[in-house]
Amino acid sequence: MLLLLLITTAGLNYLVDPYGLFGTSRIAGFNEKKPTANTRVRVVKPYQVTRVQPHALIIGNSRPEMGLDPDHECWPVEKRPVYSLTTPGASVYMQMRQTQHALASTPANLIIVGVDFLDFLVTPENHADPYQWPPAVREFEHRLSVTTTGQDNDTYWRQSIRDYVTTVFSLDTLEDSLQTIASQGNINASNQTERGFNPARDYLDIIHSEGQAVLFRQKNDQVISTLLGKNWSIYHAGTRWSRDFEALKQLMETSKKHDAELILFINPYHAQYLESIRQTGKWSLFEQWKRELVKLADNYTNNAIWDFSGYNAYTTEAESVDKTTNVMDWFWEPAHYRKELGDLMLNRMLGNYCPKETVKPEFGSLISVANIELHLTRQRAAAQTYVANNPLVITKIQKLVSQKRGTQNTNSPANVKMDVTSHDGIQ
Repeated sequence: MLLLLLITTAGLNYLVDPYGLFGTSRIAGFNEKKPTANTRVRVVKPYQVTRVQPHALIIGNSRPEMGLDPDHECWPVEKRPVYSLTTPGASVYMQMRQTQHALASTPANLIIVGVDFLDFLVTPENHADPYQWPPAVREFEHRLSVTTTGQDNDTYWRQSIRDYVTTVFSLDTLEDSLQTIASQGNINASNQTERGFNPARDYLDIIHSEGQAVLFRQKNDQVISTLLGKNWSIYHAGTRWSRDFEALKQLMETSKKHDAELILFINPYHAQYLESIRQTGKWSLFEQWKRELVKLADNYTNNAIWDFSGYNAYTTEAESVDKTTNVMDWFWEPAHYRKELGDLMLNRMLGNYCPKETVKPEFGSLISVANIELHLTRQRAAAQTYVANNPLVITKIQKLVSQKRGTQNTNSPANVKMDVTSHDGIQ
């Protein structure tokens, strides 16, 4: 009886393949959508990318996972298939290590990497030994085929066998298999495609139930709490070094070693996210981060960086207040952009392969050591314009900041002092 149960469990789990681990064919109405796959991303994606054997990679956290489509029309034929090796909550170090794994086991020769401001913030007390490099081996690294030095990882095959066996015989997997079958009729079910893309349609049910304003308020509150939570810096005290910048440097070096073209970009943030940065007094730190990024790119890749994070017609989109019909065009909430905006980003970054009429030159800027100061000056001016034209939004963000600080902020929007401290002010 127990043997029959094990065989039945394993057979159904393999056929349904709720996480996309086994690569079982997806059948419409049976297992095409993977509503629980996002709970196993860190386990499954290292194996998926090896199975897919992509010629191009998307690297980053949940923002490009939800925003950049590996099946976008502008990917050149010779770069297909494209795989989104993106992981929600992934540190820069994890992204670097996943890139090492992918380049060691696939023919990928184009890498698009999204970077985020908050991922690079550090404090002296972040780690017991913040200067150790490479850091102690993390659990996720057992699923990577190479070590930080590029040597074969002795734990990889043992871990992979353990993951496949425990997944196929697991009762938790069986529960997720049944949920997968039951969810096929829900057009807004959570999903993870064969190429690692998360369409994020489950946001629609949340928006239609609670409204998009709730998502904006929750994310603004989270970002402000994070920014006010510690005395953040870009580098550890008394140094010009951080583990995150070191990891990005190593990602660049790995790409160079494998002769892979590298495109870096800063993710777009909604204007309310940008105002959360500015109203918490972190704008000069935001600018310093961009300066350090272009310096690093200049030293190690000789490439410019695409900056999609500024104030523009897309990021200043008005927040939706209608629960049923008026879902925003470009953003799910202040930190996560929709595929529609991601398509415009890919049109810009892959412009040589896109129809000219689809490329929007007003969205995104190539930044480098040569033009960074002019770029930052223009963004300060754009911020001033946004402040002048959106007093209610500014007041809302100020109140949130004031609540988190526990003090009453009496500044009116017209009298907001811009945090545009010279880069010499923060070392």
